Amino acid sequence: MPISPSASRRRSRDSPSGPARPSAEPATDRLALVLTASAGLEQAVALEVRAWGGAPRILRPGRVACDAPPRLAARLVLGARTPSRIVWQLAQRLPDRPRELVPALAEIPWEKLLGRHAFAVRASGRSPELRHSGHAARVVKDGVVARYRARGLARPEVRPRAPELLVDAQVAPGDVRVGIDLGGGSLHRRGTGRRGRAPLREDVAAGLALLADLAGRRLVVDPFCGTGTLLAEAVALAAGVPAGRDPRALPLARLGPFAGLDLAALGTEGPEPAGLAQVRGLGADDDPDAVREARATLARLGLAGRARVERTPVETLALPDDERGLVLTNPPWGRRLAATDVERAWAALGRLVRRRPGWTLAVVSGDPALTRRLGLRASRHHAVRIGAVGARLLIYEIDG
Repeated sequence: MPISPSASRRRSRDSPSGPARPSAEPATDRLALVLTASAGLEQAVALEVRAWGGAPRILRPGRVACDAPPRLAARLVLGARTPSRIVWQLAQRLPDRPRELVPALAEIPWEKLLGRHAFAVRASGRSPELRHSGHAARVVKDGVVARYRARGLARPEVRPRAPELLVDAQVAPGDVRVGIDLGGGSLHRRGTGRRGRAPLREDVAAGLALLADLAGRRLVVDPFCGTGTLLAEAVALAAGVPAGRDPRALPLARLGPFAGLDLAALGTEGPEPAGLAQVRGLGADDDPDAVREARATLARLGLAGRARVERTPVETLALPDDERGLVLTNPPWGRRLAATDVERAWAALGRLVRRRPGWTLAVVSGDPALTRRLGLRASRHHAVRIGAVGARLLIYEIDG
């Protein structure tokens, strides 16, 4: 199937099909997953999950649900590029009053899920009853411990730092949802360099690349590639290259549903590349240190044969005229360069793409004044969060 944003626009307000209350043991043959991302990138996560063979449902900004058998769940945790976290949701719509929440949590068979592994609780959100994340985490921990005590079992160690398993709690007024973080933390780290002037987290870069629509492209160009994160993620997605996380560093092997799976082999399997395996990448930057690091990034990820990086400023970069290409870039904005240099860079980017009818420009911008320097009219846009900053991914179709 083509990796295209038009393939995944339907939203759902439904929750994952896990138990509303822990009246029965959570299903282990089909796991209720919740995949999180930066707000605005949920459509990209849904696109990637579908490419892996799942049936995603967008819940709300930054959250996607998918019911998956353990094999697919493991493949997503090991190889998906766009989610920041993947949680196996065990129960939802639990009461947020501590006196009611603790016994409700004690109905979950934690002794079968956590065993004797050291655990920690990460909580987010709040309610009038659970005033902050630390308060919520303590109450959830008490509920887990209550289960062990009620059955006369020695509870596992509570280890806030470097736990073997991580319990996830999402808090809203009148609604607490708990699960196990299958990645044990953020999934964005996978070896790409992010020390340049335009740092993007890898999962955010991958989401932007999918929203830009890689279908039908033969060349992806980043004229401000910096350390190469955006270029590398786009080329890897097009080629179906998995993120390649080490299963030994993840909690999957400690959880029952994944027993018997060859996690090392699953980690090498990527999704179907959707006919995009011939996509090539071209990066450019005028910073020699950034160029060296971008080349090292591509080599480290096994992508050096699919993409190259040149030391070339945008003013002198030449695009081939016999390709239907995509310029995908995060130019300087904010405080990354002097104002006059930034304005010149954006104007040069506009001149570069206007000379190539049939091409598409997908550009990240957090400054409407700079966007106007392109001299182009966007055909569509996506509001996204880049860290704590609101921005837009603007798509321009270059006409003849």
